[in-house]
Amino acid sequence: MGTDTDSRRLRLTTNADVTRGFSDTGTAIMTSFTRFSSVVLRLCGLVIAVAGVAACTSDDPGAGGDGGAVVGCATVAECPGGVIGLGDGALGSVGIAQIYAPEQALEVTDIAFHPDRTNELWVLRRPYPSSQPCDENNATAAGCNALEGSIAVIVDPGTEQVKATAYKDPNAWHFMRRPPAFAFGDNGTFATVAEARTGNFLDSVIDYEGPTLWSSNLAMFGVEPPGKNGSHLDMLHTSAFGMGIAHEIDNVYWVFNGQKGSIDRYDFHGDHGPGNDDHSDGEVARYIEGQLTRLENVPSHMVFDSSDGSLYIADAGAGRVVRLDTTSGTAGSPMLPNYDQLANARMMTGATLEEVVGAGSITVPSGLALHEGVLYITDNATGIIHAVSLTGEALRTLDTGLAAGELAAFTVGPDGKGYYANKQTGDIFRIDPR
Repeated sequence: MGTDTDSRRLRLTTNADVTRGFSDTGTAIMTSFTRFSSVVLRLCGLVIAVAGVAACTSDDPGAGGDGGAVVGCATVAECPGGVIGLGDGALGSVGIAQIYAPEQALEVTDIAFHPDRTNELWVLRRPYPSSQPCDENNATAAGCNALEGSIAVIVDPGTEQVKATAYKDPNAWHFMRRPPAFAFGDNGTFATVAEARTGNFLDSVIDYEGPTLWSSNLAMFGVEPPGKNGSHLDMLHTSAFGMGIAHEIDNVYWVFNGQKGSIDRYDFHGDHGPGNDDHSDGEVARYIEGQLTRLENVPSHMVFDSSDGSLYIADAGAGRVVRLDTTSGTAGSPMLPNYDQLANARMMTGATLEEVVGAGSITVPSGLALHEGVLYITDNATGIIHAVSLTGEALRTLDTGLAAGELAAFTVGPDGKGYYANKQTGDIFRIDPR
């Protein structure tokens, strides 16, 4: 059996790359987007739009000369799908601002604003897949380092005061392995999942992977206490090839289990503290096994609606968006294997799953966000963002112009604007509705 303690491997890099800071100085350059003129500052590889985001009229050079004021709307009721923009939903009907590009070549799989420190945009990153081995007897630096995920925190994005820092856990090789998604909790924590079969060497015969709980306190995350194993707060190991994650309450998270085609509900209960390994108080329950389909290398993001207990899921492999009624289902047989020796690990039967957007409307749904009663769904195959009602009614679309495989994560910021990521290049864009 694998354990977190056994997963500690010989460090193949120095700690110098764990945390990176960026200077606040750089060279200003000019750039323009469709119907959007902006001044851009390049800060050690960061690209931040700092001007040109005000509402525009025909007298504004950013208006594109369409002969009249751009109509605005203040609420979703006035303009369904408001944060996606106005007009016909094409790229020319909204302002698009590039706000971030990574300092190195990494995939960006998820983005979200910190729920309390709302000026912080968190960016989940991972190296591109490597063909080099990371086996017990053949652990190459390239192969093993390609498994390590990290977080970049952008403070004050879209302003002249912007600053970004990258953080990586000292044992990200195990605790943040090839992460496709993360979710903030409501108690100063966040959790990640791993698109991996095991958290140990790749030739391990044990399917040993699952969600990891972290502190979002940047004085703790990525800082390994003496004699401990990484900075994680907790980890459970019953969901191989995790493709998405959503927070419910306290330390409860829902995980898209790509290996079983299921949704697994984890309750970490009390965490074991940074770098420890007592998992015994955790619980897991498995829903709708075999009813979801993983698509390799495409995140399947999820969002939990606390108003009614609905869990919305981007079922990327089946080309649809579904809703799980998390209040439904009955506890059944024990769930096996139970590597963490949990007192409560159960299969759930009779849970209600329904389609919100059926196959054929969106080719490969990936990113997912819920804002003011509207679901925003990114199509990884076409580069189009869709806004739909909770009953699946199409409201609006936006063609981002991204190529197949590039569009993934989407979130709505505290400013009410949409943010999406180019998974392949690491660029992040803001949508400014007018």
